[in-house]
Amino acid sequence: MTAQAQRVAARAELDGTPAPNLLAPAEVHAMIDSFGDVGRELNRAEPEKLQQLYEKLDLEMVYQHEERAVDVSIRPARRVCAGVRGGT
Repeated sequence: MTAQAQRVAARAELDGTPAPNLLAPAEVHAMIDSFGDVGRELNRAEPEKLQQLYEKLDLEMVYQHEERAVDVSIRPARRVCAGVRGGT
């Protein structure tokens, strides 16, 4: 297959790929609002409430010892993924 034919085949495949499922800003704010008063819940630090919150967020934290950093990711409903990285 020639490079031109490969390029045409790749373009056809890309053209057939559905657009990513992006969220509008209002949808993101609605999702955040659906979690309730997160700050209050974190400050109260009741284990049961924190567990419910973390489950809703699908929270994952991985500590990188050598870097002294934590990789944090959340995957709330609707296949949204967000992450932050913080050092200690």
